[in-house]
Amino acid sequence: MAFPSITDFKEQLLDGGARPSLFEMTIDFPAALLASVAAPQVLGASNKFKFHCRLSQIPGTSHNPIVVKFAGREIKYAGQRVFQNLSVTILNDEAFSVRRGLEAWFEAMNTRESNKTKLNSPTFGGYAGTGTIIQYKKNGKPARTYRLVDMFPVTLDAIALDWANDGAIEDYTCEFAYQYFEPGIDSIGGAADRVLDPTITI
Repeated sequence: MAFPSITDFKEQLLDGGARPSLFEMTIDFPAALLASVAAPQVLGASNKFKFHCRLSQIPGTSHNPIVVKFAGREIKYAGQRVFQNLSVTILNDEAFSVRRGLEAWFEAMNTRESNKTKLNSPTFGGYAGTGTIIQYKKNGKPARTYRLVDMFPVTLDAIALDWANDGAIEDYTCEFAYQYFEPGIDSIGGAADRVLDPTITI
């Protein structure tokens, strides 16, 4: 076999590769939160999130192997699947549009003063929502989507303030936990018309 050439490589990457800047992330906040007194802040955050989320990730996953010893050797079996938390970076505007909604979400899960929850179940009607990450092609069409099921924030980082920093827009990081993700390619019309990845068979 001949050593691969530049032409060979170009033939394997005809579309020029996926670009990390061509993405969008949206959040569907918990329905119960949208029905609460915090609805204005939450609705504003939901509408603004896809424009303010400047840094996200295509979610990763891993298996925790089960190791069994036999005759001095280790035999590894596939164990439980683990879905890592998702970290996003969000631009801040002077209205704190997205952060207000996230703070309301935290408050609903566990109040600051009384240490109580306002939303009980992690399923529909509870404290968990849904996230969607869309990787776009260079022609503007979706290449891949990831739906994050039963997602909720676990860490809302501080915003650094600095008199000497007058040439940047504030941003901050929020980390979300979720139960699992569903990969797919769709028309971005919602869960009802989502087509799951046809390459995955169970």
